[in-house]
Amino acid sequence: MIGLLIISHCELGNELLKAAELIMGRLENADAIAITQTSGSQEMIDSISEKIETMNEGEGVLILTDMFGGTPSNLSLSFLGDEKVEVLTGVNLPMVISAAQDRHHFALGDLGERAKEAGKRSIALAGQLLKSE
Repeated sequence: MIGLLIISHCELGNELLKAAELIMGRLENADAIAITQTSGSQEMIDSISEKIETMNEGEGVLILTDMFGGTPSNLSLSFLGDEKVEVLTGVNLPMVISAAQDRHHFALGDLGERAKEAGKRSIALAGQLLKSE
């Protein structure tokens, strides 16, 4: 099973996992790391490395981060050289749910692509959407 690791500013990742579990039930091999003002870069890199090692059951780990260019993303990108890690930025709840549902059926790269598309499909400006109907 592909591991799911959400790395975000503050507790956003933990809360997304809680929300996904409220909808889907307990998620195995899924965790979050919170980046705070008191987090040192090397400490966080070590923590991410440990999580990847623990969570990789042979099929890899999909890292979801809150925004490209932010500290969580920048720290995660250093793990891309490992073919068992993929990083997807802009995490939202539909992305987490998609990845959790599909991770038993797809390879790491395909899982990331499907989660990306699920996240994009879920974005709507409600006023525009309702006016067009």
